[in-house]
Amino acid sequence: MAAAGALLLMTTMVGVKGIPAQAPAPAKYKQEGFFAGGRELPGAMLTGIRFGKHRDFLRIVFDLGVERDGRIVGAPVHPTYKIEYLRYPYRFRVTFKGAKYAPNAKVETAQALPLTVVTTADDTIKVIELFVNRPAVFKVIEIDNPAKLALDVKERVDEEIPRVYAVQLQGVDDVESAFGLVEDSAFPPDYRPDILVLGNTVFVEAVYFTLEEAARVAGKLEKAGFTTLVSERQGNELPRH
Repeated sequence: MAAAGALLLMTTMVGVKGIPAQAPAPAKYKQEGFFAGGRELPGAMLTGIRFGKHRDFLRIVFDLGVERDGRIVGAPVHPTYKIEYLRYPYRFRVTFKGAKYAPNAKVETAQALPLTVVTTADDTIKVIELFVNRPAVFKVIEIDNPAKLALDVKERVDEEIPRVYAVQLQGVDDVESAFGLVEDSAFPPDYRPDILVLGNTVFVEAVYFTLEEAARVAGKLEKAGFTTLVSERQGNELPRH
């Protein structure tokens, strides 16, 4: 599994019996959870990631394509996707079912967020993560003709950034091993780790709000044969060795 790119990136609906259906309501900002949608799209590809700053929000656009007769053209529909907001560190996790990272995909660096794209050996996208420095609200807009996704992000100043305690697994040296470990291992029920890929470094960790809880979970992991490290940091800081 390869890790790519840590930053340096009017359809008419017809209702029953020909009666025009109402257009879907505009997406509203959320402060937790996820947006999901799309459908199965053989040959789907991510062809680019673009960033644009507006007065009070940042827009990230995911350009989507599909392979047809050896050429990459604009996607006719949205492939199955999920865009989820996660905390500690604050970030957005983007997944596309079966979509590949196009060989000539363009990731803009101007106004960009720090990001990581993780792919399998055949360039299928495993996960994309975009990191923000503060708590945020977000919404996702589906754009048609050709299909694109726009992620709008607004920073929040009314949410305090806490101190957190991360329990990291040690000895995980590559992305493939990290995903295999998380997907296959039977951890204690109070240890549900995330995988963070930052450049050439991979972290497997879960975050807690007190040192006592983190130490208790680390002790369970040590008894199960895992080597751990407990570290303290601000909730918007990225992990480090």
